[in-house]
Amino acid sequence: MSQVLTPSLVFSISKPWTIKKYNEIYSFYPTNSFSREKLNYENGTVKNIHYGDIHTKFSTVFCIEDEVVPFINIDVDLSKIKIENYCQEGDLVIADASENYDDIGKAIEIKKLNGKKVIAGLHTLLARPNKFAMANGFVGYLMQSWFVRKQIMVIAQGAKVLGISTGRLGNINLPIPSKEEQQQIASFLTSVDSKISQLTEKHRLLNEYKKGVMQQLFSQQLRFKDKDGKSFPEWKQDRLDAFIERVNSPVDVDQTEKYREIGIRCHGKGIFHKNKKSGSELGNKRVFWIHPNALIINIVFAWERAIAVTSDNENGLIASHRFPMFIPKKRKSDLDYLLYFFLSPKGEYLLNLASPGGAGRNKTLGQAEFARLKVTLPSLKEQQKIAHFLQIIDKKIAAVVQQIEQTKRFKKGLLQQMFV
Repeated sequence: MSQVLTPSLVFSISKPWTIKKYNEIYSFYPTNSFSREKLNYENGTVKNIHYGDIHTKFSTVFCIEDEVVPFINIDVDLSKIKIENYCQEGDLVIADASENYDDIGKAIEIKKLNGKKVIAGLHTLLARPNKFAMANGFVGYLMQSWFVRKQIMVIAQGAKVLGISTGRLGNINLPIPSKEEQQQIASFLTSVDSKISQLTEKHRLLNEYKKGVMQQLFSQQLRFKDKDGKSFPEWKQDRLDAFIERVNSPVDVDQTEKYREIGIRCHGKGIFHKNKKSGSELGNKRVFWIHPNALIINIVFAWERAIAVTSDNENGLIASHRFPMFIPKKRKSDLDYLLYFFLSPKGEYLLNLASPGGAGRNKTLGQAEFARLKVTLPSLKEQQKIAHFLQIIDKKIAAVVQQIEQTKRFKKGLLQQMFV
C-alpha cells in the first residue's frame, strides 16, 4: 500500500513519505535458541546475538567491532544452519520476548560485520530488507519511535512474558521517506548516539578516576599541603565516638498535622522525601526531627552504604529509630569527609565489621560496634580539603550525567517529531 505521510520534521528533502507494511519491506529468517550456557566470551568462530543483550547493551546501529558479543561454544553443531540464516549488514535483529512493554520488540540494525560470522539467537527475530531498498541505519531508529512502539505494544501477547510473532509484526505500518532522506536521518541520529556514547565513556572514566583518587587519599598515598605549602599533621587513630556524637532525640507529634518523612538511598546518594503522613498515620513509631548538618545512617542497610549528610536547612522527620544521626565532636571531624570515607572500600569494610550476624539483607548495623570502630583521621583542615576535592569531582560527574540525560531527551524529541 502507498499512503502519503507528512512528518513534522523533515530534513533538506521534501519528498512525501509513504506507509508500507513491515512485510512489504522485510522477509524473516530462522534464528537459533542457544542458551547462555552454550555461549562464551573467549573463543569460537561464530558469534551469537542474544535477546538479553539487545535489551541491555547493544547499540541501535550495531557495529561488531564496537560491541562485546559472545561466541557459540565450539562443541555446538552449526552444520544445519543455512548460509542465508547468518546475519547480514542491513538486517534487523528484534527481541521477540520481554517481561515489560518497554523492551518488547526492541531492535538493533546491523551496520557493520567486518566479515565476522554472526547468527541471531534465543528469542530473536531476524528480518532482512530484500523486498525494498532501505538506507542502512534508518529503520533501527524508526523502531524506537512512538509511531512503531505503540503498534508493537498492541500486538504483544502474554501474561508474565510478552511475545510477538512474525505474522503480527509483518502487518504493522512503517513510515518511509525517500532513501536519500533515510540516509540523512540515520546519519544525524548516529551522530547523536555517538555524542551519548562519548558522554557515557566520560562518565565512566570520571568514576574510575574518583575511585582511584579515593583509594590513594584514604591510604595516605596522596596527601595535600596547607595554604603555605607545608605538610598537614600526621593522621590520628581513635574510636569513632571520639570524633562524632549521636544527636537523636524523640519528639511528640500532633495527631492531625502532616509531616514530611525522609529515607536514605544506598551508595551515598543522599536522602529523599516520602509522601507526607499525619501524626495518626505514624502510629506508635518513635519519631525524630532531622538534625541539620548531621551524618545519618540507615542501620538496616549500612553495609550497602545507605549513608548521607543532611543539609543545613533540611526539615522533616524520621519515623524510625533505625536512622541514627551524628554531629562532629569538638570540631574533630568533617562530616563530608566521613561520608566519602564510608563510601570507600575501607569504609565499607568497617561498616561490615559493625554489622554482625545475619547474611545479606538480614544484616543490621550494631550501633555500639559502630561507635567502637577504630578509624584514622587527618587533621580537620586536611579532612575539609579532601572532602572539597572529592565534591568537585562529584560536581563534574553530575554535570556529565545531566548532559547525557539532556542529549537522550533531545534524541527522544527528534524521534517523536520525525515519525508522527
